Amino acid sequence: MAGIFTVGMLPDDCLSAILSLTTPADVGKLSLISSAFRPAAESDVVWGRFLPENYARIIAASDISDEVPFGSKREIFFRLCSPILIDGGKTSFELDKFSGKICYILSARELGITWSSDPLCWSWKPHPESRFSEVAELRTVSWLEIHGRIRRQRLSPNTEYGAYLLVKITERAYGLDLMAAEVSVAVGNGGRISEGRVWLQRKQRKEEDLESLFYGNRRERVRNLMGTEEEEENNGIRGLKERDDGWFEIELGEFMSGEDDDDDDEEDVHMSLMEIRGFQLKAGIIVEGIQIRPKN
Repeated sequence: MAGIFTVGMLPDDCLSAILSLTTPADVGKLSLISSAFRPAAESDVVWGRFLPENYARIIAASDISDEVPFGSKREIFFRLCSPILIDGGKTSFELDKFSGKICYILSARELGITWSSDPLCWSWKPHPESRFSEVAELRTVSWLEIHGRIRRQRLSPNTEYGAYLLVKITERAYGLDLMAAEVSVAVGNGGRISEGRVWLQRKQRKEEDLESLFYGNRRERVRNLMGTEEEEENNGIRGLKERDDGWFEIELGEFMSGEDDDDDDEEDVHMSLMEIRGFQLKAGIIVEGIQIRPKN
């Protein structure tokens, strides 16, 4: 009769090699299912596989560089699952605790915002709910244009990512509900493009009826002039989505990161939101930044 083989008969280094080919979530599940996996589940071999190659440089250049030295790579991994600030406090870095994939938030200061240096158009100020030292609040412009970019090489390989603009809408906002904004994500110059449209603000029906008493059918006239009425009826236009951290997000688009040995990894991902067709004055949107995170 053949002998019975169990997982516990494998040496720890073999189990560590097996676990390193899974995900952080799988490691946690397997260590709960079988005690044979628990020693290997603490191994630096396993958790080092889930850390980015440049994790030491990331920590050294972050706001946690002065923290007590970490005892293991597992400890480092879970510390990086909480956001840290890098790039002089202008970028947030984080690992997804289930997959180990890299996530970034580019602060408003890292974005290209048209007329953001003009205090009549935009104001820079701290916000109690922001992870960054300051946010950008729109005072008044007719031309709303926000751009961001990130090198694909900084992201986890072979991963579908989404880009999301993080915003708040103030009580004194106006001009954001007349035209849908255009959003896009493109890889490289003239490369693959993801496009869409989004409402920055929508009024309740009663508010629209009251507004029409004062401004007539201004909204309809502008939309007919720009040829958007039929487009809105035939295509879904996204709205803002509320997040758990108190902000709202606007999905700008999606893209695939490159492979480990992909020469195109040096390409930039370009992300944008624009509302430049209506020419009406706009105000009251607060921009915290753009988040780049795995879609799944």
